[in-house]
Amino acid sequence: MNEHFNLTHFREKLLKVTREDLANRLDISLEQLDEMERHPEDITFSTLRKLSNVAGIPFDKISSYHDYMPQPFEVEDTWSQANFIKTESFQQIEKHSVDDSVKSYLEEVKNIIHQTIVKPSVAIVGMSDAGKSTLINTLLGEDKLPAAWTPTTSISVHIKHLDDRPSFIKDEVWVFKGNKTGFNMKKVHEESYSKKMKIAGGDASILSKFGVRQNSADSLDEEAIAAVIYVESPILKVCDIVDLPGFGTGDRKNDDVLAQKSKEFADIVIYLSIANGFLRGTDIEFIKSALNGLPTIESENNGLKPLNNFFIVASQAHTINDGNLTELHRILEKGADRLYELTPEEIWKNKREQSGYLYTRQDIRNRFFTFSKDKLKTREKFEQELRTLLERLPQIIQQQGFDTVRENVNRLKVDIENKVAVQKDIILEKNKYVALLNDIKGNEKTRQEHNAKSRETILKLISTLEVQSIKEFKNEYDRLINVENIVRIMEEKKYKKKKEDIEFLAGYLTSKVQMILQETLKNKSEKLTREIEHYLNEFEIRVKKFDKGLSTIQIPFDTLKIFASGLAGAATLGGLAAWASTLGNLGAYILVAKGVSVLSAIGISIGGGVAGAVAGVAALGGPIVLGIALAAIVSMSVFAIFSGGWRKKVAKKLVESYSVQNVVNQFNEEINKFWDETREAFNTSADHLENEWKNSIDNLTALVHSYDEKDIEFAIESLNQIKQILDTLNFSPDTILT
Repeated sequence: MNEHFNLTHFREKLLKVTREDLANRLDISLEQLDEMERHPEDITFSTLRKLSNVAGIPFDKISSYHDYMPQPFEVEDTWSQANFIKTESFQQIEKHSVDDSVKSYLEEVKNIIHQTIVKPSVAIVGMSDAGKSTLINTLLGEDKLPAAWTPTTSISVHIKHLDDRPSFIKDEVWVFKGNKTGFNMKKVHEESYSKKMKIAGGDASILSKFGVRQNSADSLDEEAIAAVIYVESPILKVCDIVDLPGFGTGDRKNDDVLAQKSKEFADIVIYLSIANGFLRGTDIEFIKSALNGLPTIESENNGLKPLNNFFIVASQAHTINDGNLTELHRILEKGADRLYELTPEEIWKNKREQSGYLYTRQDIRNRFFTFSKDKLKTREKFEQELRTLLERLPQIIQQQGFDTVRENVNRLKVDIENKVAVQKDIILEKNKYVALLNDIKGNEKTRQEHNAKSRETILKLISTLEVQSIKEFKNEYDRLINVENIVRIMEEKKYKKKKEDIEFLAGYLTSKVQMILQETLKNKSEKLTREIEHYLNEFEIRVKKFDKGLSTIQIPFDTLKIFASGLAGAATLGGLAAWASTLGNLGAYILVAKGVSVLSAIGISIGGGVAGAVAGVAALGGPIVLGIALAAIVSMSVFAIFSGGWRKKVAKKLVESYSVQNVVNQFNEEINKFWDETREAFNTSADHLENEWKNSIDNLTALVHSYDEKDIEFAIESLNQIKQILDTLNFSPDTILT
């Protein structure tokens, strides 16, 4: 059979029958039909003959049938200027040979550029039958991902342009495993990391083994969590696309969590829900969670509209009266109204704090679209909005991302200049530095004791904040989840005595619980931020507390930057994400290094303060909230009608459902995890700060006591060479297209 034959499309468009109907006509099981739709190239000659007889279509027409595939989605390449500057910078750095003692400076610069100047990432999300792969293939203009009516994708598939493929990857596709934090796609260009995590490589067909749920035991490697595929398509010039696992199938336990966690790195989220079952209860819950964690990139400064990077798409729009736009728009209107009503007001408040915008019902409606591969009219508005956004975002990344790079590079240059000044000074006044070292070492024990106490103060504060968080969460939870309050909410929102309203109530309350968690941790993170700032000020004073006669000496030690660089290397941030968001462009680099989307990191760092604290906790509780909401909805499914005091009965049933699920304990675990991550992040950064200070003393001691003027001059020459290389790098705004 021709490998391009699309049995699913043939069944739906020409035969217009269900899977069950066709399986019965062919006298095969649904599992066998599923296998045929996934692998039409394996359909036997006899089965093809039977299909010809069943369909009443000549054999030769079936064997030559091809699925319709639109032309690739065209978008102006506004990323080319950033890519040019990025490439030129790497070439400028790599053409120089420098001494090993200063190579770390260039590696740091390359890492800053690599992490910060990246294309926006578009996450395609939805339930497993929503048609995500079909949408992606349509945008690409070719069938690269497995597409079928039944649930397929079970790993996240990252689609990048062929030009972005590292030289060490020769295959079209690589499949990866992950560690406890998953696979870091931002490190896919690092050869040692990618090869360590690689499970398999090959052409696009390999995704059918690792990216498709099948029944055979050897068809799915349970370690596989991510894949990268390199494709030459216009849209990939300006963005990366990620096909996330379809959730809600129960086929693989981690899929829902993976879909939830994976969307957190995305700059743009496209959520698909089938038009003939638009925005079911599960859809609503996932969308609310997605909205809550969605990067807030819009502001009056950049001209982006509210929720500009969120698309809610009624897929398979042709199923509604052959794509009738009037009927489709009516479905979108109802869906937008429903979502707005069911989204806790705290989500809109948090977004307002980050962007400065009000979020109205119309703003939500503006983010609803339709899509069908075969009906151009159903996807025109969606494609127009997507094209406009994808052409604008690279310009924002260029303008603000290069600001981040430039500021961090300038910090390195200042550090180099200070080190050169010290080394020149040592040649002229060695005795002064001998006295300085004696003074430092004489005070070192006292300084270490003071720092140990200061660290203990921070750790005690974290423990106190943890206890307070648990207590405050429980108090607010009890105020919300009780029979009387739930009845009051039902009356205020005018919920009716029907199954749909009761399910929506369950989802609404669960989202409110998540908002309590986030508000609690946001406030506590802001308290911690103030104490971290005090801790660093004290550290700075102590390490530069010299004898008065030596007060004019400048020690090249940037306490803030060094603590921040330690945080960039930590496994997680916890409550220190709020502190990082106050650091401007330095904080943006830290947040990007931790997997936060580049546009989100830039936006957080610009906003800082409350906005940064909000963004730092926005995704907390997402996976467990979805699970709790869905379980509550299921538990309420039999409570469609009541007589008498039905509201009170519903309220009691909901309270009981949350109790059975141990909701408070689940959220307490989330709180404990948050503060554990905060401790780990602080200890990692504080250890790094302390070690770097000790290294600074050791290096200064080596320079002074093993004094050799030629060695010092060589060190100065090496540092000046690095400075000259950095001076050649051009990240000024006038090099960037606007």
